[in-house]
Amino acid sequence: MSILEWHWTYWVIVIYGLVVTSFMVFRLISAYLYKPVPDRGYRPKVSIIIPVYNEENVIGSTIDAILNSNYPKDKLELVVIDDKSKDNSLKVIKKKSLEYNFKVITHSENMGKRHAMASGVKQCTGEILVCLDSDTLVEPDSVKMLVQPFIDKEVYCVCGNTSVINKNSSKTTTLLTRFQKVWYAEAFRVRKGVESLFGMVLCCSGVFSAYRREKFEAVINEWLNEKFLGRTVVAGDDRQMTNLMMRMGGKSVFQSTALTYTIVPHSVKKFINQQVRWARGSVRGTTLALTFFNRKNLSQKILFYLITFSTFITPFVLVISIIGLALFGGTSGFVSYALGLIIVAFLYALTDKILISYFTVKDAAYRIALFVLMLPITFVYLYGWITPWKGTVWGTR
Repeated sequence: MSILEWHWTYWVIVIYGLVVTSFMVFRLISAYLYKPVPDRGYRPKVSIIIPVYNEENVIGSTIDAILNSNYPKDKLELVVIDDKSKDNSLKVIKKKSLEYNFKVITHSENMGKRHAMASGVKQCTGEILVCLDSDTLVEPDSVKMLVQPFIDKEVYCVCGNTSVINKNSSKTTTLLTRFQKVWYAEAFRVRKGVESLFGMVLCCSGVFSAYRREKFEAVINEWLNEKFLGRTVVAGDDRQMTNLMMRMGGKSVFQSTALTYTIVPHSVKKFINQQVRWARGSVRGTTLALTFFNRKNLSQKILFYLITFSTFITPFVLVISIIGLALFGGTSGFVSYALGLIIVAFLYALTDKILISYFTVKDAAYRIALFVLMLPITFVYLYGWITPWKGTVWGTR
């Protein structure tokens, strides 16, 4: 068969493949160039904000970890906000407050994570605001390392590093959580590492990120009252705040040495809810980013548009490719395509194994297998993309 006789699905695969493969190679090479900011002795006053909703089993450990970190106690302030939890979270928080003497805020009604964070900001006195998820454990040096990039006055927000900690029991350590472990590792160290080279981490994760307080306060009302298609938005708070920081002209960077451990969904239902929520946030965040990235420098523009293209086109091409090859490509075409995916998966796994200190050979194998899961996850993303206005105040809770 000559090129002129190719079915249109072949052309889709070839054109897409040339663009995305080139971008993939660029991203993998660039990942090796990323270096975290070393400890330069910078110790600003830091306010840690922890919004809580129904986390009685882990919030005590989260508080212990943050208040036992290696950061000057006279420069570390903690504010914990209970957003009308239905369990014993508030009881655990108050017990811890007697032990450590930190600020506790209680909401009389469930208002959502954004409003809980806003309540905390009002009570803060720190120069740097650190937002921490209530089911997250920080390493002793994490806060210290998270604030180092702020030595650069152009940095407005910093994203910490995150790994998965679901090892408490057989219930929480599942095949699904193992896949998420390698997913998180690549998403943070590789993707955010590359974005950080250009000062444009697109989403400073809500798990563990820091902001200049005066910049946060400058946009807090717009952030609290975000609307999309005329409807109030409750999810995607981290992507929205990162967007607002970059729109003001600030850099958004990643700090791999600021490591935390988070609990991820261990059931398929909760995982799907999480992915739908992220997909919706991606649509809304990208829509806003498109309004100001045209004013960024050339390298940032190119990277942003390539990321946007690969993010939103890949699921459609994946479905078209599989269906098209199955119908018109014959056995050899389908096998060739499958082998290509395996090679790409191997390259990602090899990069992760080299760059991520805690990555094992078994993790690399899971990383390769993760590509198989991308097909069903594609349909989850598609649903999230066509329903961007939906969402509940606490996502997967």
